[in-house]
Amino acid sequence: MKRWILPLLLVVSLGVNIGFLLHWAWPKIVPGRAAGNIATRSGWQASPMKRHLGLNARQARQMESERQQVLAQIRPLQDQLRLKRRQLLMLLRKGEVPQVELDSALDDISRLQAAIEKVFILHSLKMKGHFSPAQMRKFEGYLERGLCPNLGSEAACPPMAASAGSACVNTPVGTE
Repeated sequence: MKRWILPLLLVVSLGVNIGFLLHWAWPKIVPGRAAGNIATRSGWQASPMKRHLGLNARQARQMESERQQVLAQIRPLQDQLRLKRRQLLMLLRKGEVPQVELDSALDDISRLQAAIEKVFILHSLKMKGHFSPAQMRKFEGYLERGLCPNLGSEAACPPMAASAGSACVNTPVGTE
């Protein structure tokens, strides 16, 4: 009986050690997708949207250039938003928070979030000029799903074609 335990433990130990070595060394040996890094790049060049919308190389380059410009444009807004959220956290840590200070902090955060949303909406409107009509329908479908996610039914957020531009109604699931 003792003769089986030692070889078994040796094989298990060897397997565990090889597993740990491959886990840490494999990404260095084989960089990229094969090593478990699903998406090392981002943007329109690497995005599944490029394939889903059927973008050609020129369109993808234009879209990526526009995306980089938008990201540079919102970076200061995001930095300000992080600072305002940090200030709100510090305010909340004080204990008793005057209503005026809380309202002011929340107004600042809301204003910055709205400014970021506006930049992305203007960006989306600008992107429409790069699409063919078929690509535009697909892109609008993505926007629709992004703006009205998981609301339970088409009655809560009807498709754009059926709603003729009506706004989404945020009703909880099961209350239609």
